[in-house]
Amino acid sequence: MDALDEWMLLCALPRLSQADPELRRLLGDGNTVHLHATDVPEELAAEWLVDLSGEPITWRRAHEKATVALRGSLTGLLLAAYLRKPLSDPDLEVLGDTELLRGWLERVTVWFR
Repeated sequence: MDALDEWMLLCALPRLSQADPELRRLLGDGNTVHLHATDVPEELAAEWLVDLSGEPITWRRAHEKATVALRGSLTGLLLAAYLRKPLSDPDLEVLGDTELLRGWLERVTVWFR
């Protein structure tokens, strides 16, 4: 879970959205992304909500309805975050706006390759 927390911190750096016009195009319209680890005990709260509705991008640990949700094992979520596992992998489940999720992952991950 710490690895995803750290990844979220990096993805929310203001200079990312300021430097990337493609990422800025995803901001607004109430866009949110929910990541939910399904193999972790509920009391550990392995869920994250990324708020793309404005600048800066913000995130918090939360279980909330979102524009798109990505559910899967904790390892699966981390691998998907780094584009090391496709969203179509059977370990993952995408609910909602897949294109928003894909676009966000591609834009933020480009900075960490």
